[in-house]
Amino acid sequence: MAATEISAVSADRGRVWAFDVLRVAAAVAVIVLHASAQHFVDRYPSDEWTARVCYNALVRWCVPVFLMISGALFLSAGRPLSLRHLYGKNVLRIVVAFFVWSYVYLFDKVNAGPAALSIAWLLAGPSHFWYLKMLLGIYIAVPLLRAITAHRHTERYFIVLTLVVSFIIPFGLTLGKHYGHAALVGAFNRFYGSLMLGKAMGYMGYFVLGHYLHAYPPTQGQRRAFYALGIAATVMMACCTMLCSHLAGKAVTWFIDYLTPTVLAQSVAVFVLATARPWRLAPWRRRLLSQASRLSFGIYLVHVLLIRTGVSHGIDSSWLPAVWFVPLYALGIFVVSYAVIWLLSKLPLAGRYLM
Repeated sequence: MAATEISAVSADRGRVWAFDVLRVAAAVAVIVLHASAQHFVDRYPSDEWTARVCYNALVRWCVPVFLMISGALFLSAGRPLSLRHLYGKNVLRIVVAFFVWSYVYLFDKVNAGPAALSIAWLLAGPSHFWYLKMLLGIYIAVPLLRAITAHRHTERYFIVLTLVVSFIIPFGLTLGKHYGHAALVGAFNRFYGSLMLGKAMGYMGYFVLGHYLHAYPPTQGQRRAFYALGIAATVMMACCTMLCSHLAGKAVTWFIDYLTPTVLAQSVAVFVLATARPWRLAPWRRRLLSQASRLSFGIYLVHVLLIRTGVSHGIDSSWLPAVWFVPLYALGIFVVSYAVIWLLSKLPLAGRYLM
């Protein structure tokens, strides 16, 4: 069947096909990220560690892009959003998924101790569920963020403020702590910490930035600048992580943390690249993409469980040379995760609340 040209905003009920592409790509990228993170500390220094650094640097955009997609949708002026819908559907879905999947991940610990300790384990959740807790906080703030994005100048101010207080200053203080005057930087760090501006604004910044880039598409010249910065940032993440690790004598992550200018530049480049181009998709590809996009959240929820199961049986991404086995291993985890979530989606209510 001949391919049909679909613009960034599809004529089919206004669906944004670029977001579906990004969701699926980000789901794969998250798995590559976790695969490359295995043995990230204990294999330093080695050729295998170098390969893991490069793969890790290539996919750091995954979580920020998930947030940018959500921001573009939730903050859209053309999408009415009542508190009843926000809490009755979106917030409730996150809460139910968090506690049900936390119980699955921590089954032995939750059932081993007294009730208070079991509740504590459930509230903590598995490590990668930090994203769900952070997303829940952003969802609660959506009505306020919609008020900010209702006015372009206010939205710009919020983005610039976020860039300065959550990316540039903290990143500068981190570098200063390790390579500057320790006492002076420490004093600045304590002063800045007292302002209480930190991570919350950073992740909200990604959320709002997704809306801004979608509502006000960059010009061709701006897109080229974003692409150049994204490529430079990716190279810098890999090279500087290796250099700083060498200087520190251990594996460090200062240039690849989510709230760094380098990851921000890479994330913007990926988001703009996907949303700025038309997509040529045959109907069957649209159906497949739509299903994979719908299951992407569930894939995020379950993939670490599969990774842990493999590790418990002696299977991880270090089985064979990392330079080619990391992507192969990640692809295998993605396929199995997809199959598991697809089967679970057939259960009553599972598709609505658990994925």
